[in-house]
Amino acid sequence: MSRIRSVMASLLISPVTNRMMRRWHETKRRLLRRPYRVVFYHRVADAWSLLLAQVLRRLLDEYDVELEIRLVSALPVDCVSDPQRLDRYAAYDSMRLARAWGLNFTDGAQVPSQSLTQLAERVILAQPGSLERLVAVTTAAWVSDNEALLKMERDHGAVDEPTATRMLAENFRDLDRNRHYLGGMLRFHGEWFWGLDRLYLLEQRLRDYGLNRTEQTLSSRLFRPIERNMTGSALPLDLEFYFSFRSPYSYLGAVRVVELADRLGLNLVLRPVLPMVTRGIPVPMRKLRYIARDVARTARHDGIPFGPLRDPLGKGVERCLAVFHLANANEIGRKFMLAAMRAIWCEAADLTRDSTLCRLGIAVGLSKTQVDEALVSGNWRAQVETNAAALAVLGLWGVPGMCLRGPDDRPVSVAWGQDRLWVIERAALGVDVAMPPPRLVQ
Repeated sequence: MSRIRSVMASLLISPVTNRMMRRWHETKRRLLRRPYRVVFYHRVADAWSLLLAQVLRRLLDEYDVELEIRLVSALPVDCVSDPQRLDRYAAYDSMRLARAWGLNFTDGAQVPSQSLTQLAERVILAQPGSLERLVAVTTAAWVSDNEALLKMERDHGAVDEPTATRMLAENFRDLDRNRHYLGGMLRFHGEWFWGLDRLYLLEQRLRDYGLNRTEQTLSSRLFRPIERNMTGSALPLDLEFYFSFRSPYSYLGAVRVVELADRLGLNLVLRPVLPMVTRGIPVPMRKLRYIARDVARTARHDGIPFGPLRDPLGKGVERCLAVFHLANANEIGRKFMLAAMRAIWCEAADLTRDSTLCRLGIAVGLSKTQVDEALVSGNWRAQVETNAAALAVLGLWGVPGMCLRGPDDRPVSVAWGQDRLWVIERAALGVDVAMPPPRLVQ
């Protein structure tokens, strides 16, 4: 990334830019005399959408906002290369989410068939503004209750297929026009909030405008990731952490996973991979913009430094991997991982420069000679390719990914994303019952 692009990216995530955007949307709302409105983009085949939909009635009861529902079906292929795999993982992940949030989701539920999904969409679109109907219809689809869906069609009606196709296409264009690409999303004042995981940030924003009717947030009351009275002592398990130096979510995850492993006495195994785009998974600009903004506000909320940044894609990543491989062999891999992540995401360091890598290497205990030798060696490539293959076997593709392994080397828990460290903690403490890893439900 050039210095100019680095400056532009850093401006995108700055608090000043964020405040200006919010003021613009609030001024526009006042001039047009519109009420405060949250737009919900729902997908029937997306389990995360179903869980979020279950809490939205309570959100409306506790905040002075209106809800607009937009049903979407297709996902843009330039952002989501394998939507079926994403939906299968969402179903697996939603089993844990439902437990932690006290919501309804059937263990082992499978993604609804295309025919069930299309029937459910036609029934919902006959009354697209009804949240209660949306939840009931989507739930019936997820438990494969065809009779219940047919009864809803008879009792409440359904649009015909051409009308459904037109309405879904309009909603998809709206999602794309507003620069997003997923279902299970909430949009408020031009800002996006994904699923249950970002509900706390939406509530914070609504409270900034004085729209709350209660003192305690909905998220803090419902979300119970770790009930200490239910836990035992953590077993000495291996915790594999799959990460990319180009992933800002990996940066947030790296900071947290080291603390978790140390606190629970887990053996942390670091498994770096190449960036998704290098592995043939598309990451278009609107996806990058959303990720950068989402990481920035999450980091600010959690008190983690973030920005200025410099994208290390290309030689920067490869050189980082080369030095990490050496550092890890010398049992200082975690020190180098954290130092390099901070340099990329907090200092806008240029990792294509020898001097930068030497500085980072020496800071964690390597010599300049060792760093120089590592930078001209290709020894790291085989291990990185092995890590990518292991990640795929777990049913994952994005990073950060985590796998908790038992003494028999079998996965105890598999999780994707830095938001799921609590899943690993629950499994390590024996809170969750055994669940098959996502590769077994594909």
